[in-house]
Amino acid sequence: MQSLPQLAELLRVAFEARTAQHPSGIALASYFARAPTRGRRRSDLDLELLFPESLALPDDAVALATDAASYRSCESPRATDPVATREWLAEAALALGKAEGFALTWPLLRAMSELEGAAQKLLGARTPRAVVRQVLHGVSTRALHAEPFAALLVRVLKIAQTVYAASRHAGLNHEAAFAAVQDRLWSPHPTGSEGERGSYLPSLVQAASGHARRRIKRNAQEGRTQDHARAFLSRFANAGAKLWPWLDDDGSLRPFGEAELSLELSAIACFVLLTHTASERRSRGGPSGGLSIPFVEAGFAAAEWLPDRTDDLSFRLFTASEAPARGEFLSPLSQLLRAALGGTDHGALERLPDLLRWLEENGRELLERA
Repeated sequence: MQSLPQLAELLRVAFEARTAQHPSGIALASYFARAPTRGRRRSDLDLELLFPESLALPDDAVALATDAASYRSCESPRATDPVATREWLAEAALALGKAEGFALTWPLLRAMSELEGAAQKLLGARTPRAVVRQVLHGVSTRALHAEPFAALLVRVLKIAQTVYAASRHAGLNHEAAFAAVQDRLWSPHPTGSEGERGSYLPSLVQAASGHARRRIKRNAQEGRTQDHARAFLSRFANAGAKLWPWLDDDGSLRPFGEAELSLELSAIACFVLLTHTASERRSRGGPSGGLSIPFVEAGFAAAEWLPDRTDDLSFRLFTASEAPARGEFLSPLSQLLRAALGGTDHGALERLPDLLRWLEENGRELLERA
């Protein structure tokens, strides 16, 4: 059984924020509205499995802890559709802080990180990075057919808070109440059926991992390999030289000093442009916070270009070239881009939208294969 001290602190703070009208405190999971399941039935907590006789909790304490009206809930949670990302999780935590005070936000963010670390340990150190990302950070449920980490977090919060509140209503102290939570999370699956394999957290994470591995294998069998990324870089090299915003007096491409884009230079260019897009969406609170105008007009504010997915694509392209990456160009190219967006290079700013539009329009197909 793995210790989860950050989750314990989060449950304590949420419960101790109770009032006479809401004696169970704050419903943490209410800040994480989840998208439609596309036909998959989302089951509620099974109280008979969640509160076995071995816990010996009074019926009135269980009834109070399972009554939604006994909690103070989020009035307008931000829904996610179709992908739940760390950005979405952080925005929900921020909404909790604004409504209830940031004394709750920090434990929630730490508990997220703690559960992520626990899941990674359950998957094992040798699990491919792509599998870990798909399981933990959320992918389309339609594609993966398994609950990603965001759904795991919501489920854990519901189970943990219900058991914790019932234990506290029964007169147990914090340590004893969280011991009951640990029992429910690591004993046989508290929300499954008889004969369920393993305990709740390991069985759910391992099941999602298995689905993710099969998806990656299927993608490889369908030809979704680095060949697609190299083909994309070849097209970018042909188009990019004509659309390149930064030119020297002799017509060579800055900062490379060459007349044409090679595959490795195309990979560097795509990496800088895409990671800048992801960085702006993160630092400015998503497209609603205001992407730079050229990126908005090119279409990078669309839901498909969520920061995690954009970063994944940028790394795929950066590593697709068989030649060693010429990293000395990364910083100069980033400086040129920021200067154009900052208005100090008007000529580049006028030409930049055409390059970004090409990258967005042609990158969508490759993005769907990420």
